Amino acid sequence: MSETPSSESHCSVLYKRETMTSTKLILLFSVAVISLGTVRTAEADLPHVEISNWAIRFGAQMWEIGKQVTRIREIKERYQSEAKIEQVDGFAMVKEMAEEMENMMGDKIEAIKRIMDAAEQLSVSHPRLSRQDLYEMKQRGETIEYYNAKRLNVYHRSGPRGGELVDNHKALMMSNSQHFGNVGINTSVSAVHVPTNVFDGGPDVMNGILWSEQLDRIFMTNYESDPSLTWQYFGSSTGFMRQYPATKWGQGEWEPDLFDCRLRPWYLQAAASPKDMIILVDTSGSMTGVRKEIAKHVVLTLLDTLSENDFINIYKFSEVPIPVVPCFKDKLVQANLENVRELRNGMMESETNDIANFTSAFTTAFEILAKYNRTMQGSQCNQAIMLVTDGAPIGYREIFEKYNWPHKPVRVFSYVIGREIIDTAATNWMACANKGYFARVTSLAEVREQVLKYIPVLSRPMVMYQKDHPVIWTSAYIDIAARTKPKFLMAISVATPVYDRKNFSNIIEKMLINDIWEEKTRTVRTANLLGVAGTDIPVTELKKRTPAYKLGVNGYSFIVNNNGFVLHHPDHRPLDADGLLKPNYNTVDLSEVELVDSDGGPRENDTYLMTMRREMIERREGETSFKVRVHHDGMRRVSIRRQRYYYRGLKGSPFSLGLALPDGYGHFRVVAETEVKRLMADHNINVSSFFSGKNWKIHPDWIYCRYNYDHLKSFDSPEAQVMHFVDRTQRERWRWNSKHPRPSHDSVRSHKQEDNYYCDKHLMQSLIFDAQATEVFDKNISLSIDRQDPGLGMLMALLARHAMFKLFGISVAFVATRSGLLRWQDISTIDDKHFSEVNLNAIDQTWYKRAVDQYSVEPDSFVYSVPFSTGTGITNESVVTASHAIFVEKGGYKAPAAVVGLQYRNSAFRETFFNITSGCTGGVQCRRTCSSGDLSCYVVDNHGYIVISKEERDTGRFFGEIDWLVMDSLIHYGVFKRVRIYDYQAVCKDMQGHRSAANFILTPLRYMKWFVQWMIGRATWLMLQTQIAHLMNPDWAWAMEQEQADYQYDDNDESPGPTPTGGEFMADGDISIIVHDEAVTMDNAYANKTRPRPCDQQADLYVLQPEKLFKGDKPDSVKGKQNCNSNNLGARQCERHYSTHKIPHSNLLLLVIDTTCRCETQKQKIEMEEVRVNESLICERPQENLYRLRPSVCLSYHPEEEEIKQCGKGNLNLPSILLVTTTMLYSILKGI
Repeated sequence: MSETPSSESHCSVLYKRETMTSTKLILLFSVAVISLGTVRTAEADLPHVEISNWAIRFGAQMWEIGKQVTRIREIKERYQSEAKIEQVDGFAMVKEMAEEMENMMGDKIEAIKRIMDAAEQLSVSHPRLSRQDLYEMKQRGETIEYYNAKRLNVYHRSGPRGGELVDNHKALMMSNSQHFGNVGINTSVSAVHVPTNVFDGGPDVMNGILWSEQLDRIFMTNYESDPSLTWQYFGSSTGFMRQYPATKWGQGEWEPDLFDCRLRPWYLQAAASPKDMIILVDTSGSMTGVRKEIAKHVVLTLLDTLSENDFINIYKFSEVPIPVVPCFKDKLVQANLENVRELRNGMMESETNDIANFTSAFTTAFEILAKYNRTMQGSQCNQAIMLVTDGAPIGYREIFEKYNWPHKPVRVFSYVIGREIIDTAATNWMACANKGYFARVTSLAEVREQVLKYIPVLSRPMVMYQKDHPVIWTSAYIDIAARTKPKFLMAISVATPVYDRKNFSNIIEKMLINDIWEEKTRTVRTANLLGVAGTDIPVTELKKRTPAYKLGVNGYSFIVNNNGFVLHHPDHRPLDADGLLKPNYNTVDLSEVELVDSDGGPRENDTYLMTMRREMIERREGETSFKVRVHHDGMRRVSIRRQRYYYRGLKGSPFSLGLALPDGYGHFRVVAETEVKRLMADHNINVSSFFSGKNWKIHPDWIYCRYNYDHLKSFDSPEAQVMHFVDRTQRERWRWNSKHPRPSHDSVRSHKQEDNYYCDKHLMQSLIFDAQATEVFDKNISLSIDRQDPGLGMLMALLARHAMFKLFGISVAFVATRSGLLRWQDISTIDDKHFSEVNLNAIDQTWYKRAVDQYSVEPDSFVYSVPFSTGTGITNESVVTASHAIFVEKGGYKAPAAVVGLQYRNSAFRETFFNITSGCTGGVQCRRTCSSGDLSCYVVDNHGYIVISKEERDTGRFFGEIDWLVMDSLIHYGVFKRVRIYDYQAVCKDMQGHRSAANFILTPLRYMKWFVQWMIGRATWLMLQTQIAHLMNPDWAWAMEQEQADYQYDDNDESPGPTPTGGEFMADGDISIIVHDEAVTMDNAYANKTRPRPCDQQADLYVLQPEKLFKGDKPDSVKGKQNCNSNNLGARQCERHYSTHKIPHSNLLLLVIDTTCRCETQKQKIEMEEVRVNESLICERPQENLYRLRPSVCLSYHPEEEEIKQCGKGNLNLPSILLVTTTMLYSILKGI
């Protein structure tokens, strides 16, 4: 029927007729659908026939309403007539996407190599400023100008200088860039970050800042040639980091700043090859008080220097060596976040007593390292023993002769704790005789600088080879610049070491000749690491190379590294429910996110999955298929489907790319595109007209068209950006730039707006077609009557769309297409946020994915869902969401093109149901209905959640919470299937214990003892920190200076030497700044409340088995009964009956329970609970025995390294009488 004024008038009269209420109209529509011949039969228990009629009538009515409101027929006809079906070649797709990633990654490698090469040349050619030069410049009032990231754009807020720039700060013009995380940047210069614990006025730091300033031209050239580049940086071994583009650091100069580039994963992995490390911590009786605290922080800082390619263990020793984690005895564990966390916790509590047995400790360490080397376990590269002690009596030469000489495969690093005058000759010799380094740590402020001295030693073989610059790739981590933002950004880094090309340096050596200290200059062999050059790659940039529209609905991509850890995966969940980082967020294994459908227990390795994992780690090409369990809605729902996997290694990296496509529809795509030029030429149609109005949006994360640089043109919204390019496509000289821009260093890339853009031709043309195909959706018109569909459909076709919305309580109708287009029409907003705001990425929403899966179960159906409830109740203002997938079917193949849907007000949806279930077919008087008191009627979805109930507070709850006995019976009869789901990324929070003083009786003597101990301890600590002892007696002065360089470098020499430790930045003591790099992890969030730990959790979910509700092609019911009061012999015995029926055209089930017989009910919630491990398996680490591949490059040996003699500086002096006396007194009192 065509749209005419007369028909509109007829509709208006029909709608406004006062004698017909909405209730009567709905009943009239229901009667039009169902034949009137069915009469309720008398049932002794339940009216089963009538219940079946209720289900049929309700399902048919809601299907007709949804079909008319969402324009299903019109939209499907458009796709069916013009679209084609194309079969997907999984191997070809993964190859194409892998090559895109390889090109992008190769471009980043070339960029950092240019930075590296320039840095090495600049370092050699730079005229070095000596300490004297810097002093003279300061006397003349001259300063070295550079942009300090902490001193940018800081102004006085008030006072007489309000609005003026703070002294020693600089102003720099900045503009926000979406490409760089929407922070202010300046692409003309770089900025320098200097850690809090590094003195930026030292010669080595200042010279490095000066020569690295010329890296700006390399940074700029890289970015101009490759617009996909993000942050570029050079991290110096002296501590500073030069970053491009310039941006203001998150913390100001006087605010706590824990960042040190030398502790970032990209620096640590590039600066040295992987390592096996055993830390030996002296816990003898002398390691108490301050020494104990310093030693603990030395160990914690050592742990900060490890990556997932390293292996580690910690032993504390006095009489015998004991692992700090008992489960790690006689082994090395991978230094992933979980294992490192266990080691940290093990270091928190340790007792000091007895005498240190160095022989036993070294023997244990050497034997473990030898075993791992011999059995090809561990890193198979560097090996090191880190000794943390307050001194050793002898050098234990026989131990090293037996286990380590002559080849010295194990390096020994010794950290001597304490400022007291003690003999360090033995510990110094241990390090120097075993290719290690000796460091003296006298205060907490020195810990980081002294610990980091071992990194350049491990890098020596690499530096000596000169031409080998290994390229490393990190695992995914949280971008440090994004930690203060509400949305965490995952990124990876690619980096390469930067070497000092000078092999020799002139040094000034102090020598004692005839009781006189004299300075001698001589040339020594060196192998210095200048730093590391690198760049970041956001994980989102990797995902852009695997466009979601090509993967299709429920298809996805994922990337795995050489350890089997995922860089990205749709089930990778780095944040917990509170938005905090999980303890093991970046060491999630592929086997922990691909949940194979099997009846086995937790962590049972599936052959197909493990084979795919191994081949991806080895970067092979392959294909496999298996069934998986896919969870939705916060692990409240689960789907089981077979997926086919295609994977391929990424050349030049340790990564492999994988694609997962659902069997069936996942291997077919709808191909329908509008060629703009042809449409204009043939029909003179302005394509922009398809996007009229404001009721449409596009996927915000997809790249349709964009300019390569933010400054070329900015847009208020993604829709404005698309419309800009839609207009451009209609111009004469338009051309599609559908290839991602590649670097071209022959000429600088043009920054003209006309040419500098990227456009995905297929996605844009598909979007334009979808806009035209769904244009009808935005019309508030009545539809043409389908003569094949009499009854309710014909009546509704007479109504204008808004009239239907009001009549049936519909708040919004919508359509979402394969190209990311979302259209909607609404008359009211129920939720605080509009539907379009919550569902911008519609194709990723659960209602979209479930509708596509539902199509194979029942093509003519909607999927209904309601918000989940915790039992507090759903108000009338909540909504019921219904969605339906539109498939294109041609040549025996079918593929999804779009999903339509609508949202009902919960109150209107319930009213429709109870209007139907309050009467019987044909108007016959009913004795028992859903409105009567002796029947409880529920509409339950295909996962067991209540959609409709008499009690509104039950809406959204799992039915087992209402009546578990009936739910269990439905499971027994096969109506629902129990599916156990595991969460291997869960976090369990243990309550921290609190010690009570009531554990033992405190005597006055013990109080006195504690007081005296405290007084002596504080007095000794004060003497150590203020060096007041030498004022009392010059003979008690310290035997050693703070600076512990091997040699003093000649100021005229051009080689930068070891960095002196800055120690004058502390205002309130040392302890205040010693905080380790876990500021954003959950430890801090739950301090003094709970301790989070990784754990496995499980829950039982449920899936409807619709075939159980059919007998052949006809719907059938499942009837059951329950014996009540069977445990109470004195009570009246009765039975409670129930009847369940499939509601057609939906994913819903009608469940009616006879409540005449009062039964005791049981309740069971769906909750995740921890998987309890057998005590005998408590030491089994989930990932310990999984296959991994070591990094391909190991540079741990160079035959000429023995020529380098720098290994730290020790001393031999007499002890301080005063300190020895106070220490002995303290020890005596402690023993009381």
